[in-house]
Amino acid sequence: MKVKRMFRKSLAFLMVALMVIQLGGMSFSVSDEGYTEIIIVCDVDCDKSQLIIDLLNAETSTSAFNGIAPASIFCLFGHSMAQTTAVEINHRFWATSPRCRQTTYRVDYCTRSSCNHLVATQLTQIRIICCS
Repeated sequence: MKVKRMFRKSLAFLMVALMVIQLGGMSFSVSDEGYTEIIIVCDVDCDKSQLIIDLLNAETSTSAFNGIAPASIFCLFGHSMAQTTAVEINHRFWATSPRCRQTTYRVDYCTRSSCNHLVATQLTQIRIICCS
C-alpha cells in the first residue's frame, strides 16, 4: 500500500514537472511589431509575382507609380500587357482598432518573360480588423 502511494506521488510530481518545463518553453509575450502581407489575386507566374511584390514593397507615396526596367527586344514595338489585382495588408499599422490597413492595387504588367515593365495604380485603401 505504501509503495503504491509513493509511486503515485512520484508519478504526479513527474507530470507536474514536465508540464512546467513544457509551459516554460512557450512564449507568452505578444509582439506589437507590424508586418506586411501581399496577396496577388490572379494567377501570375513566379517571376512576375516577385517583381510585383518588389514593386509594392518599395515604399512610394504616390497613388500611381511605374516600375520600368530595360524592355525586352520583343517589346521594341509595344508590350504584351496583362492585368492583375494585388492586395497589400499592413498588419498593426495603427495603434487603435481597426489596426490593419488594406491597400488594393491594379497592376498592369508585360507578359513577356524578359520584360520587367509594370504599372501599379492604387485603387482603395481601408482600415480592416485582422489583428488584435
